[in-house]
Amino acid sequence: MHPQHDDVQNADVPVNINEEAQIGGSMDDNANNQPSKNQESKLAKALAICTIPGMEIINLLSLLAMPMMNTYLTNVWKLSLTNAAGIVNIWEGSSKILPIALAYLSDTLLSIYPVHLMSTIVYTIGLGLLAMSTPSVLSKFTGTCSDNQPECIGRTQRIMFFTSLALMAVGISGTKFLKTELQLKKIKIHPKLPDSDNLSIIVLIIGALGGAIFSGVIKPWSLRFGIPAIFCIAATSFLVASFIAHSGSRPEERNPEGNLLTNMARVLVASAFKISQKLPDDPAQLYENIDQSNVHSLSHTPGLRWLDKAAIILPNESQENKWKLCTVTQVEETKLVIRTIPMFISFTFCGLVKSIGNTYFLEQANNMNPKLGNFKLPILFLPMLYELMKLYWDSARKEGSARIRVFSTVIYSVVCCTIAASVERRRLHEIRRHDLLDKPEDRIPMSVLWLVPQFFFLGMLDSFFEKSVENLFPDGIPLSRRKYLFHFAHGASGVGTVSGVLSVYVVGKISEIGGKNWFQYTLNRSRLDRYYWTLSALGALNCILSITSFYNFF
Repeated sequence: MHPQHDDVQNADVPVNINEEAQIGGSMDDNANNQPSKNQESKLAKALAICTIPGMEIINLLSLLAMPMMNTYLTNVWKLSLTNAAGIVNIWEGSSKILPIALAYLSDTLLSIYPVHLMSTIVYTIGLGLLAMSTPSVLSKFTGTCSDNQPECIGRTQRIMFFTSLALMAVGISGTKFLKTELQLKKIKIHPKLPDSDNLSIIVLIIGALGGAIFSGVIKPWSLRFGIPAIFCIAATSFLVASFIAHSGSRPEERNPEGNLLTNMARVLVASAFKISQKLPDDPAQLYENIDQSNVHSLSHTPGLRWLDKAAIILPNESQENKWKLCTVTQVEETKLVIRTIPMFISFTFCGLVKSIGNTYFLEQANNMNPKLGNFKLPILFLPMLYELMKLYWDSARKEGSARIRVFSTVIYSVVCCTIAASVERRRLHEIRRHDLLDKPEDRIPMSVLWLVPQFFFLGMLDSFFEKSVENLFPDGIPLSRRKYLFHFAHGASGVGTVSGVLSVYVVGKISEIGGKNWFQYTLNRSRLDRYYWTLSALGALNCILSITSFYNFF
């Protein structure tokens, strides 16, 4: 599980982009494609001035958009609690799964930064369509009313809204894709600019202040979505101009080993073709292309032997047919991905827990008492606190083993759900005590600060998840392979976020057996506390599964 090769020993050594990092290309290709010093300088300048700050701006805009979306759907569209949460969860989960497709696109057709530029443009278009889909913008052209009521939302607005969500999911996934590339290559911003972590904190502080203005002062939804769209258009225009100016300096990047997804498909097809063949007793007789000295190699491992048949050399078989004959290294890469599937189940549960942050947690806060003394806290205060806690734990936590971090992630998910269940039970008690069950618009006399602990542990969960994924896979695996494993892990979390829709449906149907569905049209009539307790119980079972999968993997 820990192969070593001279070509990849220094893959994770931090570098300064002005000195030796190749921007826009894979580090595995440095021996074949070295840009000139002038090219490096231009690319470094473009990256430092435009790309990373632009990435942080999109991160900020997505942080502002996602928390507001659930409130917009329940207050304006008048959707039920579960329907609104389902739309947001599918949108958010898709943005975590799509980076896999963008990584494949960057390896096969485009390079890293053109993909990021494309996703940024798509995000800008999506944010613009979102602002235009609000009832007051196109009411004169569509013949509908301009009030924030469901009857004022016509077919055109609905099409624009759901199209905007799809485009924004692609844009957010492009940011996640670029962030993973920069993390793996340990690329830093220009020394004269703030460090990336500090820049993230600065952006989040600005975002917290902007959120206060958004939720406290700016009331029209067209402006809440429109103002971020204007900023995004300006940032995208600057980014496009920079890429045009430096278009001649970007070296072409091609990985001689092919991408991991294609190689996995080849292994599965080749092993299926040779399913009736007998494996040789000596693994050394399996095929391995040792002529490509610049390509990494993985040693043969026992287990999953049916995949080894893809490397069986048949008489008179052409070595050029990559769909019938694969190398041992390609087989071992496929084995590595399959062996991580049980661990990805744990990541899926963590994604399921995170899905309730931007939906049910914020819906709880929507009608709670927001005052802290004489100051009114904006609803975006909670997700911004969550993001700041992530950054704090990223910088304050000491290094530790990957298995401890992954297990801690599962533990924190259980703690988060347990606290959320206790707080929701108290909130429901206050609702009954003040006779507010059928008054979902009325303010509940319970401070919104009661929700701070669950957002605190939600931030810890996400922070430990990010760090555990970073250090989970062996350093001996090249960056061109590790990035896919990273995207698979985040994709598993995205699957968990999307599956939140299914979990609510299943749990709701099961709860009907005992009497009443836990998920009613309004939050006050629902029993989210019981749903949170159910997630806590599932998390406890997930801990047992995690221990087993950790043992098998490590």
